[in-house]
Amino acid sequence: MTGEELIKYCLEKRGAYLDFPFGDDYAVVKIKTSPKRNGYIFAEVFEQSGEEKFTFSTSADDAVFLREGLDGAVVRGWHCPPVQARYKSTATLPRIGDDLARQFADVSYQRAYSRLTRQERENIKS
Repeated sequence: MTGEELIKYCLEKRGAYLDFPFGDDYAVVKIKTSPKRNGYIFAEVFEQSGEEKFTFSTSADDAVFLREGLDGAVVRGWHCPPVQARYKSTATLPRIGDDLARQFADVSYQRAYSRLTRQERENIKS
């Protein structure tokens, strides 16, 4: 799966939109929230050292499991501050395959969606 394909997959999710807050070469997919909260990031797609990367969020336990079990294909979130590093991981897209990329995006989306208020959830359903 390419970064472009992953972004397209993420944008099919309810309330998802594309943003470039860190520059034109760093795509961020967010879930819409209230205007005051500026959306929740659930996928970041960028290129590093000639490889497409994908940063996503999981539980802290799952992050450790993935980093230890996927032989370097998943590492600590590339740019994440320490407070987020427990939950954010960065995967090298060609090394994880399509199914895992979609699963990681789904989990990350669900984590972001769970942070929405009831009103925000209602707004993206309509």
